[in-house]
Amino acid sequence: MAHETDILIVGAGPAGLLAAILASQLGLRFEIIEMRAGLHTEPSAHVLKTHSMEVYRRIGIADAIFAQSTPEELQRCIVWCESLSGLCYGRLDLCGKKGLSPRFTNISPVYSANVPQNVLEPLLKARLCDVAGTDPVRFGQRLVDFTQDGDAVSARISDGETTREVRARYILGADGAGSQVRRSAGIAMDGPPALAHFLAIHIQSDMMPILERHPGVVFFLRAPGLSGFFIVHQPVGSQVFMLRIDPGSTPPDSFDEAQCRAIIDQVIGSAHEYTITSIGSWVMSAQIARHYRNGRALLVGDAGHRFPPTGGLGLNTGVEDVENLMWKLNAVIRGKASDRLLDSYEQECRPIAIRNTEQSVRNNERMQIIETALGGDRGDEVLAATLRELQSNGSHPQFAALTAAVNDQIDHFAFLELEMAARLTRGVFADALRPVPTPVERLEGYQPSFAPGGHLPHFWLSPGRSALDTLRFDRFILFVPAGAENEWSVAVDAIAGDYLPVDIVALEGSMRSEQASVADYWGEQPFAMLVRPDGRIAWVEPAGIEDRTAELERVLALISDGEICSAGREQAA
Repeated sequence: MAHETDILIVGAGPAGLLAAILASQLGLRFEIIEMRAGLHTEPSAHVLKTHSMEVYRRIGIADAIFAQSTPEELQRCIVWCESLSGLCYGRLDLCGKKGLSPRFTNISPVYSANVPQNVLEPLLKARLCDVAGTDPVRFGQRLVDFTQDGDAVSARISDGETTREVRARYILGADGAGSQVRRSAGIAMDGPPALAHFLAIHIQSDMMPILERHPGVVFFLRAPGLSGFFIVHQPVGSQVFMLRIDPGSTPPDSFDEAQCRAIIDQVIGSAHEYTITSIGSWVMSAQIARHYRNGRALLVGDAGHRFPPTGGLGLNTGVEDVENLMWKLNAVIRGKASDRLLDSYEQECRPIAIRNTEQSVRNNERMQIIETALGGDRGDEVLAATLRELQSNGSHPQFAALTAAVNDQIDHFAFLELEMAARLTRGVFADALRPVPTPVERLEGYQPSFAPGGHLPHFWLSPGRSALDTLRFDRFILFVPAGAENEWSVAVDAIAGDYLPVDIVALEGSMRSEQASVADYWGEQPFAMLVRPDGRIAWVEPAGIEDRTAELERVLALISDGEICSAGREQAA
Protein backbone atom coordinates (compact mmCIF):
# COMPACT_ATOMS: atom_id res chain seq x y z
CA MET A 1 0.00 0.00 0.00
CA ALA A 2 1.35 3.46 -0.87
CA HIS A 3 2.10 5.90 1.90
CA GLU A 4 -0.82 8.21 2.54
CA THR A 5 1.32 10.65 4.48
CA ASP A 6 4.85 11.13 5.75
CA ILE A 7 4.04 11.73 9.43
CA LEU A 8 0.97 10.99 11.53
CA ILE A 9 1.07 13.40 14.48
CA VAL A 10 -1.07 12.18 17.37
CA GLY A 11 -1.96 15.03 19.72
CA ALA A 12 -2.59 18.74 19.15
CA GLY A 13 -1.07 20.18 22.30
CA PRO A 14 2.01 22.44 22.28
CA ALA A 15 4.37 19.69 21.08
CA GLY A 16 2.05 18.34 18.39
CA LEU A 17 1.12 21.76 17.03
CA LEU A 18 4.78 22.80 16.88
CA ALA A 19 5.67 19.56 15.07
CA ALA A 20 2.88 20.21 12.57
CA ILE A 21 4.06 23.78 11.95
CA LEU A 22 7.59 22.57 11.24
CA ALA A 23 6.32 19.71 9.06
CA SER A 24 4.31 22.21 7.05
CA GLN A 25 7.20 24.64 6.72
CA LEU A 26 9.41 21.75 5.62
CA GLY A 27 6.92 20.72 2.95
CA LEU A 28 6.32 17.28 4.47
CA ARG A 29 2.99 15.52 4.18
CA PHE A 30 1.38 15.08 7.56
CA GLU A 31 -1.87 14.44 9.34
CA ILE A 32 -2.53 15.71 12.87
CA ILE A 33 -5.28 14.20 15.01
CA GLU A 34 -6.55 15.06 18.49
CA MET A 35 -8.95 12.99 20.58
CA ARG A 36 -10.33 16.08 22.36
CA ALA A 37 -13.10 18.12 20.79
CA GLY A 38 -10.88 21.21 20.74
CA LEU A 39 -7.82 22.87 22.23
CA HIS A 40 -7.22 23.01 25.96
CA THR A 41 -9.70 25.27 27.73
CA GLU A 42 -7.78 25.44 31.02
CA PRO A 43 -4.36 27.03 31.42
CA SER A 44 -2.15 24.05 32.45
CA ALA A 45 1.48 24.99 31.70
CA HIS A 46 2.36 28.68 31.68
CA VAL A 47 6.14 29.23 31.82
CA LEU A 48 7.82 29.67 28.43
CA LYS A 49 11.58 29.58 28.84
CA THR A 50 13.91 31.75 26.80
CA HIS A 51 14.97 28.98 24.43
CA SER A 52 11.35 28.05 23.75
CA MET A 53 10.77 31.68 22.81
CA GLU A 54 13.77 31.45 20.45
CA VAL A 55 12.06 28.53 18.72
CA TYR A 56 8.77 30.44 18.63
CA ARG A 57 10.64 33.39 17.12
CA ARG A 58 11.87 31.04 14.39
CA ILE A 59 8.31 30.00 13.49
CA GLY A 60 6.98 33.56 13.62
CA ILE A 61 4.80 33.74 16.75
CA ALA A 62 7.10 35.23 19.41
CA ASP A 63 5.63 38.72 19.11
CA ALA A 64 2.08 37.38 19.42
CA ILE A 65 3.09 35.46 22.55
CA PHE A 66 4.76 38.49 24.11
CA ALA A 67 1.60 40.51 23.48
CA GLN A 68 -0.27 38.02 25.71
CA SER A 69 2.44 37.63 28.36
CA THR A 70 2.11 38.79 31.94
CA PRO A 71 3.87 42.17 32.28
CA GLU A 72 7.32 42.01 33.86
CA GLU A 73 6.25 44.11 36.83
CA LEU A 74 3.60 41.52 37.72
CA GLN A 75 6.12 38.64 37.70
CA ARG A 76 8.34 40.09 40.39
CA CYS A 77 7.65 37.83 43.34
CA ILE A 78 7.24 34.26 44.44
CA VAL A 79 5.22 34.36 47.65
CA TRP A 80 4.80 32.00 50.60
CA CYS A 81 1.76 32.80 52.71
CA GLU A 82 -1.15 31.44 54.74
CA SER A 83 -3.57 33.17 52.32
CA LEU A 84 -3.23 35.63 49.47
CA SER A 85 -4.55 38.45 51.66
CA GLY A 86 -3.18 37.21 54.98
CA LEU A 87 0.17 36.57 56.59
CA CYS A 88 3.10 36.51 54.18
CA TYR A 89 6.04 34.64 55.71
CA GLY A 90 8.30 34.47 52.67
CA ARG A 91 8.87 36.43 49.50
CA LEU A 92 11.45 35.79 46.79
CA ASP A 93 12.18 38.91 44.78
CA LEU A 94 12.77 38.17 41.09
CA CYS A 95 13.31 41.78 40.07
CA GLY A 96 15.45 41.80 36.93
CA LYS A 97 15.09 38.05 36.45
CA LYS A 98 11.85 37.95 34.44
CA GLY A 99 10.58 39.58 31.28
CA LEU A 100 12.50 42.05 29.13
CA SER A 101 15.59 42.45 31.30
CA PRO A 102 19.37 42.54 30.69
CA ARG A 103 19.59 39.04 32.18
CA PHE A 104 17.98 37.73 28.99
CA THR A 105 18.73 40.45 26.42
CA ASN A 106 22.45 39.93 27.02
CA ILE A 107 22.19 36.37 25.75
CA SER A 108 19.18 36.16 23.43
CA PRO A 109 17.04 38.23 21.07
CA VAL A 110 14.02 37.14 23.15
CA TYR A 111 13.18 36.44 26.80
CA SER A 112 10.99 34.22 28.95
CA ALA A 113 7.24 34.72 29.03
CA ASN A 114 4.33 33.82 31.29
CA VAL A 115 1.49 32.70 29.01
CA PRO A 116 -1.04 29.97 29.88
CA GLN A 117 -1.28 26.97 27.63
CA ASN A 118 -4.88 27.72 26.68
CA VAL A 119 -3.67 31.05 25.25
CA LEU A 120 -0.53 29.59 23.65
CA GLU A 121 -2.30 26.76 21.82
CA PRO A 122 -4.61 29.01 19.77
CA LEU A 123 -1.58 31.07 18.73
CA LEU A 124 0.22 27.91 17.61
CA LYS A 125 -2.86 26.63 15.80
CA ALA A 126 -3.40 29.96 14.04
CA ARG A 127 0.20 29.88 12.85
CA LEU A 128 -0.25 26.29 11.70
CA CYS A 129 -3.29 27.31 9.65
CA ASP A 130 -1.26 30.18 8.15
CA VAL A 131 1.65 28.03 7.01
CA ALA A 132 -0.53 25.09 5.94
CA GLY A 133 -3.02 27.26 4.09
CA THR A 134 -5.89 25.41 5.75
CA ASP A 135 -6.88 24.02 9.15
CA PRO A 136 -5.27 20.57 9.26
CA VAL A 137 -6.16 19.58 12.85
CA ARG A 138 -8.75 16.80 12.99
CA PHE A 139 -10.41 16.93 16.42
CA GLY A 140 -12.44 14.08 17.88
CA GLN A 141 -10.08 11.57 16.28
CA ARG A 142 -8.61 8.90 18.58
CA LEU A 143 -5.71 6.60 17.84
CA VAL A 144 -6.91 3.05 18.54
CA ASP A 145 -3.59 1.32 17.87
CA PHE A 146 -1.02 0.84 15.13
CA THR A 147 1.25 -1.75 13.61
CA GLN A 148 4.42 -1.18 11.67
CA ASP A 149 6.53 -2.92 9.07
CA GLY A 150 9.77 -2.05 7.33
CA ASP A 151 8.14 0.62 5.21
CA ALA A 152 5.44 2.34 7.22
CA VAL A 153 3.04 2.51 10.14
CA SER A 154 -0.58 1.41 9.74
CA ALA A 155 -2.69 3.25 12.32
CA ARG A 156 -6.35 2.70 13.17
CA ILE A 157 -8.18 5.93 14.01
CA SER A 158 -11.69 6.23 15.41
CA ASP A 159 -14.08 9.17 15.48
CA GLY A 160 -16.39 7.33 17.88
CA GLU A 161 -18.56 5.93 15.13
CA THR A 162 -16.26 4.69 12.40
CA THR A 163 -12.67 3.51 12.22
CA ARG A 164 -10.30 4.32 9.41
CA GLU A 165 -6.73 3.37 8.62
CA VAL A 166 -3.89 5.77 7.92
CA ARG A 167 -0.59 4.59 6.56
CA ALA A 168 2.32 6.88 7.39
CA ARG A 169 6.07 6.60 7.16
CA TYR A 170 6.37 7.64 10.81
CA ILE A 171 4.02 8.16 13.73
CA LEU A 172 4.76 10.92 16.24
CA GLY A 173 3.35 10.52 19.75
CA ALA A 174 2.55 14.01 21.05
CA ASP A 175 -0.45 12.69 22.94
CA GLY A 176 0.49 13.50 26.50
CA ALA A 177 1.21 11.59 29.68
CA GLY A 178 -1.28 8.80 28.89
CA SER A 179 0.11 8.41 25.36
CA GLN A 180 -1.60 5.73 23.27
CA VAL A 181 1.34 5.89 20.85
CA ARG A 182 3.69 4.99 23.69
CA ARG A 183 1.47 2.15 24.85
CA SER A 184 0.99 0.76 21.33
CA ALA A 185 4.74 0.96 20.77
CA GLY A 186 5.32 -1.04 23.95
CA ILE A 187 7.56 1.59 25.53
CA ALA A 188 7.74 1.50 29.33
CA MET A 189 8.21 4.44 31.68
CA ASP A 190 10.97 4.59 34.30
CA GLY A 191 10.54 6.44 37.58
CA PRO A 192 7.92 6.92 40.30
CA PRO A 193 4.38 7.24 38.89
CA ALA A 194 3.04 9.23 41.86
CA LEU A 195 4.90 11.72 44.05
CA ALA A 196 1.78 13.61 45.14
CA HIS A 197 -1.90 14.06 44.27
CA PHE A 198 -3.60 17.41 43.65
CA LEU A 199 -7.07 18.83 43.19
CA ALA A 200 -7.06 21.64 40.61
CA ILE A 201 -9.65 24.38 41.10
CA HIS A 202 -9.66 26.75 38.13
CA ILE A 203 -11.20 30.20 38.50
CA GLN A 204 -11.69 33.36 36.49
CA SER A 205 -11.18 36.65 38.31
CA ASP A 206 -9.51 40.05 38.45
CA MET A 207 -6.42 39.55 40.63
CA MET A 208 -5.10 43.09 40.33
CA PRO A 209 -6.16 44.19 43.85
CA ILE A 210 -4.18 41.30 45.35
CA LEU A 211 -1.25 41.77 42.97
CA GLU A 212 -0.89 45.38 44.17
CA ARG A 213 0.40 43.86 47.41
CA HIS A 214 2.22 40.88 45.91
CA PRO A 215 3.07 41.37 42.18
CA GLY A 216 3.71 37.70 41.48
CA VAL A 217 2.71 34.66 39.49
CA VAL A 218 3.10 31.80 41.98
CA PHE A 219 1.91 31.72 45.60
CA PHE A 220 2.69 28.78 47.88
CA LEU A 221 0.07 28.44 50.59
CA ARG A 222 0.41 26.62 53.89
CA ALA A 223 -2.01 26.82 56.79
CA PRO A 224 -3.64 24.20 59.03
CA GLY A 225 -5.55 21.85 56.74
CA LEU A 226 -4.35 23.66 53.61
CA SER A 227 -1.31 22.93 51.45
CA GLY A 228 -0.93 23.87 47.81
CA PHE A 229 0.00 26.55 45.33
CA PHE A 230 -1.89 29.27 43.50
CA ILE A 231 -0.87 30.22 39.95
CA VAL A 232 -1.81 33.51 38.35
CA HIS A 233 -1.91 32.47 34.71
CA GLN A 234 -3.44 35.85 33.84
CA PRO A 235 -3.74 38.86 36.16
CA VAL A 236 -7.23 39.39 34.78
CA GLY A 237 -8.52 36.05 33.53
CA SER A 238 -7.57 32.54 34.59
CA GLN A 239 -6.00 31.40 37.85
CA VAL A 240 -5.81 28.01 39.55
CA PHE A 241 -5.28 26.62 43.03
CA MET A 242 -3.61 23.23 43.32
CA LEU A 243 -4.65 21.64 46.61
CA ARG A 244 -2.55 18.75 47.82
CA ILE A 245 -4.86 15.85 48.71
CA ASP A 246 -4.74 12.27 49.92
CA PRO A 247 -6.95 10.41 47.43
CA GLY A 248 -7.25 7.51 49.85
CA SER A 249 -9.09 9.58 52.43
CA THR A 250 -10.53 12.33 50.19
CA PRO A 251 -11.05 11.15 46.61
CA PRO A 252 -10.98 13.96 44.04
CA ASP A 253 -14.60 13.33 43.03
CA SER A 254 -15.72 13.93 46.61
CA PHE A 255 -15.12 17.68 46.25
CA ASP A 256 -18.24 19.49 45.09
CA GLU A 257 -18.43 23.13 44.00
CA ALA A 258 -19.49 24.35 47.46
CA GLN A 259 -16.41 22.75 49.04
CA CYS A 260 -14.18 24.15 46.35
CA ARG A 261 -15.63 27.61 46.84
CA ALA A 262 -14.88 27.36 50.57
CA ILE A 263 -11.31 26.35 49.72
CA ILE A 264 -10.83 29.28 47.34
CA ASP A 265 -12.31 31.67 49.91
CA GLN A 266 -9.72 30.43 52.42
CA VAL A 267 -6.94 30.70 49.83
CA ILE A 268 -7.79 34.31 48.96
CA GLY A 269 -8.55 35.30 52.54
CA SER A 270 -10.67 38.34 51.75
CA ALA A 271 -13.77 39.31 49.79
CA HIS A 272 -13.08 38.59 46.13
CA GLU A 273 -15.34 37.98 43.16
CA TYR A 274 -14.54 34.94 41.08
CA THR A 275 -16.12 32.18 39.02
CA ILE A 276 -15.11 28.54 39.28
CA THR A 277 -14.61 27.33 35.72
CA SER A 278 -13.57 23.73 36.32
CA ILE A 279 -12.51 21.24 38.97
CA GLY A 280 -10.10 18.44 38.16
CA SER A 281 -7.29 16.37 39.59
CA TRP A 282 -3.81 15.31 38.59
CA VAL A 283 -0.90 13.24 39.82
CA MET A 284 2.61 14.63 40.20
CA SER A 285 5.07 12.11 38.79
CA ALA A 286 8.67 11.95 37.64
CA GLN A 287 8.95 9.49 34.78
CA ILE A 288 10.96 9.18 31.58
CA ALA A 289 10.16 6.85 28.69
CA ARG A 290 12.69 4.05 28.56
CA HIS A 291 13.05 4.75 24.86
CA TYR A 292 12.00 7.66 22.66
CA ARG A 293 11.80 5.49 19.57
CA ASN A 294 10.51 2.08 18.61
CA GLY A 295 10.98 1.61 14.89
CA ARG A 296 8.80 4.17 13.14
CA ALA A 297 7.16 5.42 16.33
CA LEU A 298 8.69 8.41 18.13
CA LEU A 299 7.65 10.25 21.29
CA VAL A 300 7.78 13.99 22.01
CA GLY A 301 6.68 16.12 24.96
CA ASP A 302 4.73 14.63 27.84
CA ALA A 303 4.40 11.33 25.98
CA GLY A 304 8.10 10.83 26.68
CA HIS A 305 8.55 12.55 30.05
CA ARG A 306 6.48 13.63 33.04
CA PHE A 307 7.96 16.21 35.40
CA PRO A 308 6.85 17.76 38.67
CA PRO A 309 5.72 21.30 37.81
CA THR A 310 8.42 22.78 40.06
CA GLY A 311 10.59 24.66 37.59
CA GLY A 312 8.15 24.80 34.69
CA LEU A 313 10.24 22.46 32.55
CA GLY A 314 7.66 20.12 31.02
CA LEU A 315 6.31 22.10 28.06
CA ASN A 316 9.73 23.61 27.40
CA THR A 317 11.43 20.21 27.22
CA GLY A 318 8.80 19.23 24.66
CA VAL A 319 9.75 22.24 22.53
CA GLU A 320 13.36 21.09 22.59
CA ASP A 321 12.25 17.56 21.64
CA VAL A 322 10.41 18.79 18.55
CA GLU A 323 13.20 21.16 17.55
CA ASN A 324 15.68 18.28 17.69
CA LEU A 325 13.54 15.70 15.93
CA MET A 326 11.80 17.42 13.02
CA TRP A 327 14.86 18.35 10.97
CA LYS A 328 16.08 14.77 11.31
CA LEU A 329 12.75 13.38 10.13
CA ASN A 330 12.89 15.76 7.17
CA ALA A 331 16.40 14.64 6.25
CA VAL A 332 15.49 10.95 6.48
CA ILE A 333 12.18 11.26 4.63
CA ARG A 334 13.87 13.18 1.81
CA GLY A 335 16.64 10.62 1.52
CA LYS A 336 19.31 13.05 2.71
CA ALA A 337 20.24 10.93 5.75
CA SER A 338 20.15 7.39 6.99
CA ASP A 339 17.29 6.21 9.19
CA ARG A 340 19.99 5.79 11.87
CA LEU A 341 19.98 9.56 12.30
CA LEU A 342 16.63 9.17 14.11
CA ASP A 343 18.35 7.07 16.80
CA SER A 344 20.29 10.17 17.79
CA TYR A 345 17.04 11.84 18.85
CA GLU A 346 16.81 9.62 21.92
CA GLN A 347 20.54 9.75 22.55
CA GLU A 348 20.52 13.53 22.53
CA CYS A 349 17.17 14.39 24.12
CA ARG A 350 16.58 11.70 26.72
CA PRO A 351 19.56 12.87 28.86
CA ILE A 352 18.07 16.39 28.77
CA ALA A 353 14.75 15.05 30.06
CA ILE A 354 16.56 13.09 32.78
CA ARG A 355 18.42 16.24 33.84
CA ASN A 356 15.21 18.25 33.87
CA THR A 357 13.34 15.58 35.80
CA GLU A 358 16.05 15.43 38.42
CA GLN A 359 16.07 19.22 38.68
CA SER A 360 12.27 19.32 39.05
CA VAL A 361 12.37 16.66 41.77
CA ARG A 362 15.15 18.53 43.59
CA ASN A 363 13.10 21.72 43.38
CA ASN A 364 10.12 19.92 44.87
CA GLU A 365 12.18 18.33 47.64
CA ARG A 366 13.97 21.57 48.49
CA MET A 367 10.63 23.19 49.25
CA GLN A 368 10.51 20.92 52.31
CA ILE A 369 12.93 23.19 54.18
CA ILE A 370 10.23 25.88 54.25
CA GLU A 371 7.76 23.38 55.69
CA THR A 372 10.31 22.49 58.35
CA ALA A 373 10.95 26.15 59.17
CA LEU A 374 7.19 26.62 59.65
CA GLY A 375 6.90 23.53 61.83
CA GLY A 376 4.36 22.04 59.45
CA ASP A 377 6.21 18.72 59.44
CA ARG A 378 5.33 18.41 63.16
CA GLY A 379 1.60 18.71 62.65
CA ASP A 380 -1.12 21.33 62.28
CA GLU A 381 -1.03 22.39 65.95
CA VAL A 382 2.64 23.36 65.73
CA LEU A 383 2.03 25.02 62.37
CA ALA A 384 -0.90 27.02 63.76
CA ALA A 385 1.16 28.13 66.77
CA THR A 386 4.02 29.24 64.51
CA LEU A 387 1.69 31.23 62.27
CA ARG A 388 0.10 32.94 65.30
CA GLU A 389 3.52 33.93 66.61
CA LEU A 390 4.59 35.27 63.23
CA GLN A 391 1.33 37.19 62.87
CA SER A 392 1.73 38.83 66.28
CA ASN A 393 5.43 39.67 66.00
CA GLY A 394 6.79 41.04 62.74
CA SER A 395 10.37 40.73 64.03
CA HIS A 396 10.00 37.16 65.26
CA PRO A 397 13.35 35.30 64.92
CA GLN A 398 11.64 32.55 62.94
CA PHE A 399 11.34 34.97 60.03
CA ALA A 400 15.13 34.75 59.60
CA ALA A 401 14.97 30.98 59.19
CA LEU A 402 12.10 31.33 56.74
CA THR A 403 13.93 34.00 54.75
CA ALA A 404 16.96 31.74 54.43
CA ALA A 405 14.75 28.82 53.37
CA VAL A 406 12.95 30.97 50.78
CA ASN A 407 16.17 32.45 49.39
CA ASP A 408 17.45 28.90 48.89
CA GLN A 409 14.72 28.40 46.27
CA ILE A 410 16.16 30.89 43.76
CA ASP A 411 17.48 28.23 41.36
CA HIS A 412 13.96 26.83 41.20
CA PHE A 413 12.68 30.04 39.61
CA ALA A 414 15.70 31.63 37.94
CA PHE A 415 18.51 29.52 36.51
CA LEU A 416 19.94 30.40 33.11
CA GLU A 417 21.21 26.92 32.25
CA LEU A 418 17.60 25.73 32.27
CA GLU A 419 16.41 28.81 30.36
CA MET A 420 18.65 28.07 27.40
CA ALA A 421 19.07 25.11 25.06
CA ALA A 422 20.91 22.29 26.78
CA ARG A 423 24.40 21.47 25.61
CA LEU A 424 24.50 17.95 24.22
CA THR A 425 26.80 15.52 26.00
CA ARG A 426 26.48 12.91 23.23
CA GLY A 427 25.16 13.31 19.73
CA VAL A 428 25.71 13.80 16.04
CA PHE A 429 28.46 16.38 16.02
CA ALA A 430 32.22 16.23 15.46
CA ASP A 431 34.97 16.66 17.99
CA ALA A 432 36.67 20.04 17.97
CA LEU A 433 40.22 19.58 16.71
CA ARG A 434 41.27 23.04 17.75
CA PRO A 435 41.09 25.23 20.87
CA VAL A 436 37.58 26.62 21.43
CA PRO A 437 37.54 29.65 23.74
CA THR A 438 34.96 30.21 26.46
CA PRO A 439 35.16 34.00 26.73
CA VAL A 440 32.00 34.41 28.79
CA GLU A 441 32.13 33.50 32.46
CA ARG A 442 29.67 30.78 33.44
CA LEU A 443 26.56 32.33 34.98
CA GLU A 444 23.88 30.21 36.65
CA GLY A 445 25.28 27.19 34.85
CA TYR A 446 25.12 28.77 31.39
CA GLN A 447 28.29 29.31 29.34
CA PRO A 448 27.92 30.10 25.64
CA SER A 449 30.72 29.17 23.23
CA PHE A 450 31.33 27.87 19.73
CA ALA A 451 32.09 24.36 21.02
CA PRO A 452 30.39 21.45 19.22
CA GLY A 453 27.34 20.10 21.01
CA GLY A 454 26.34 23.52 22.29
CA HIS A 455 23.70 25.76 20.80
CA LEU A 456 24.78 28.68 18.64
CA PRO A 457 25.14 31.73 20.92
CA HIS A 458 23.19 34.86 20.15
CA PHE A 459 24.98 37.82 18.58
CA TRP A 460 23.76 40.53 16.20
CA LEU A 461 24.61 40.27 12.51
CA SER A 462 22.93 43.62 11.89
CA PRO A 463 20.42 45.73 13.84
CA GLY A 464 17.47 43.51 14.73
CA ARG A 465 18.92 40.40 13.03
CA SER A 466 20.41 37.79 15.34
CA ALA A 467 22.66 34.95 14.24
CA LEU A 468 19.78 32.74 15.40
CA ASP A 469 17.61 34.30 12.69
CA THR A 470 19.74 32.68 9.97
CA LEU A 471 18.87 29.16 11.11
CA ARG A 472 16.68 27.05 8.84
CA PHE A 473 15.12 23.69 9.70
CA ASP A 474 15.79 22.36 6.18
CA ARG A 475 19.52 23.07 5.96
CA PHE A 476 22.85 23.54 7.68
CA ILE A 477 24.41 26.96 8.13
CA LEU A 478 28.15 27.31 7.62
CA PHE A 479 29.44 30.41 9.39
CA VAL A 480 32.76 31.52 7.90
CA PRO A 481 35.13 34.45 8.52
CA ALA A 482 34.35 37.39 6.25
CA GLY A 483 36.61 37.29 3.20
CA ALA A 484 36.66 33.49 3.07
CA GLU A 485 33.19 33.09 1.53
CA ASN A 486 34.46 32.22 -1.96
CA GLU A 487 36.80 29.46 -0.79
CA TRP A 488 34.11 27.88 1.34
CA SER A 489 31.50 28.27 -1.40
CA VAL A 490 33.77 26.33 -3.78
CA ALA A 491 34.22 23.66 -1.12
CA VAL A 492 30.48 23.33 -0.52
CA ASP A 493 29.73 23.14 -4.25
CA ALA A 494 32.28 20.32 -4.62
CA ILE A 495 30.65 18.05 -2.02
CA ALA A 496 29.73 14.83 -3.80
CA GLY A 497 27.27 13.30 -1.33
CA ASP A 498 23.54 13.98 -1.22
CA TYR A 499 22.98 15.80 2.07
CA LEU A 500 20.79 18.61 3.33
CA PRO A 501 21.79 21.94 1.73
CA VAL A 502 24.51 24.10 3.29
CA ASP A 503 24.12 27.88 3.31
CA ILE A 504 27.06 30.17 4.00
CA VAL A 505 26.92 33.19 6.34
CA ALA A 506 29.93 35.49 6.69
CA LEU A 507 30.95 36.70 10.14
CA GLU A 508 32.88 39.78 11.17
CA GLY A 509 34.79 39.65 14.42
CA SER A 510 33.10 42.89 15.48
CA MET A 511 29.62 41.34 15.44
CA ARG A 512 28.49 40.98 19.02
CA SER A 513 25.79 40.59 21.60
CA GLU A 514 25.72 42.69 24.73
CA GLN A 515 27.87 39.96 26.27
CA ALA A 516 30.62 39.04 23.79
CA SER A 517 31.85 39.51 20.21
CA VAL A 518 32.44 36.93 17.51
CA ALA A 519 36.15 37.69 17.88
CA ASP A 520 35.88 36.75 21.56
CA TYR A 521 34.32 33.41 20.62
CA TRP A 522 36.98 32.82 17.95
CA GLY A 523 39.96 33.65 20.11
CA GLU A 524 43.32 34.14 18.42
CA GLN A 525 42.34 32.76 15.02
CA PRO A 526 38.98 33.03 13.18
CA PHE A 527 37.47 29.72 12.09
CA ALA A 528 34.45 28.36 10.25
CA MET A 529 31.73 26.35 12.03
CA LEU A 530 28.84 24.24 10.81
CA VAL A 531 25.53 24.60 12.63
CA ARG A 532 22.74 22.04 12.43
CA PRO A 533 19.16 22.99 11.57
CA ASP A 534 18.25 22.86 15.29
CA GLY A 535 20.98 25.38 16.11
CA ARG A 536 23.44 22.91 17.65
CA ILE A 537 27.05 23.45 16.58
CA ALA A 538 28.09 20.35 14.65
CA TRP A 539 31.69 21.12 13.74
CA VAL A 540 34.41 23.73 13.97
CA GLU A 541 37.18 24.12 11.42
CA PRO A 542 40.36 22.30 12.49
CA ALA A 543 43.54 24.32 12.70
CA GLY A 544 45.59 24.06 9.50
CA ILE A 545 42.82 22.52 7.40
CA GLU A 546 44.07 21.47 3.95
CA ASP A 547 41.02 20.10 2.13
CA ARG A 548 37.83 21.96 2.99
CA THR A 549 35.61 19.80 0.82
CA ALA A 550 36.88 16.53 2.26
CA GLU A 551 36.48 17.79 5.81
CA LEU A 552 32.94 19.06 5.22
CA GLU A 553 31.99 15.83 3.51
CA ARG A 554 33.36 13.86 6.47
CA VAL A 555 31.23 15.82 8.92
CA LEU A 556 28.07 15.74 6.82
CA ALA A 557 28.47 11.98 6.38
CA LEU A 558 29.00 11.53 10.12
CA ILE A 559 25.82 13.43 10.89
CA SER A 560 23.74 11.88 8.12
CA ASP A 561 24.76 8.38 9.17
CA GLY A 562 23.81 9.12 12.78
CA GLU A 563 27.31 8.56 14.13
CA ILE A 564 27.44 9.51 17.80
CA CYS A 565 30.34 11.18 19.56
CA SER A 566 30.73 12.60 23.06
CA ALA A 567 31.25 16.25 23.98
CA GLY A 568 34.17 17.51 25.98
CA ARG A 569 36.96 16.18 23.79
CA GLU A 570 37.76 19.48 22.14
CA GLN A 571 41.25 20.81 22.82
CA ALA A 572 41.46 23.20 25.71
CA ALA A 573 41.68 26.80 24.66
